[in-house]
Amino acid sequence: MSENPFANTSCIILSAGSSERMGMHKALLKFDDRRNFIQQITEEYLKADVEQIIVVVNNEIAELSKKGMFQLSEKVELVVNKHPELGRFYSLQKGVQQLIPNNYSFFQNIDNPLVTEKVLESLLKHINEADVLIPVFENRPGHPVLFSPFVVQGIIKNSDCGIRIDQFLKRYKMKNIEIADSGILANINSRGEYHAAGFHF
Repeated sequence: MSENPFANTSCIILSAGSSERMGMHKALLKFDDRRNFIQQITEEYLKADVEQIIVVVNNEIAELSKKGMFQLSEKVELVVNKHPELGRFYSLQKGVQQLIPNNYSFFQNIDNPLVTEKVLESLLKHINEADVLIPVFENRPGHPVLFSPFVVQGIIKNSDCGIRIDQFLKRYKMKNIEIADSGILANINSRGEYHAAGFHF
């Protein structure tokens, strides 16, 4: 049996925001007749056999999970950000603090629901070529991003939680990886974008 190429990788999915423009938590948006966004995204990482799957959530999503309002694999770790008002970088820090030491990590937002195992494999092939790997479709960057343990340590040590994540990552060696999948560009922030992407409540 071949060794699992994802054995030393984790993923962090950010889902601690208030989703004000959507009017409901994006984690719970319907993806299809069986799954919501958080289930769909985590299932793709599970299919790839990624070693560790972390979702950073706010208190309300954590409580809904405890009450059984939606089901996730036991392998999925929910990390609660009690201060989502501090921004996305703070959420990312909360997630990376729980990473298995020396793991590479995929990173994406809950509103990028079209991640696939094939996209993850495409990024992983270039793991030794840069500290930050960014998928691009027709020169447009998307998600997920894959970063090295060196970047993980920088995130943990950074004291400015107000910094934009994309600006922070520019401190490191980056490489764009062309992906033949427009789904990496999906970014569902409003009801209009949800419907435009072909989803329905």
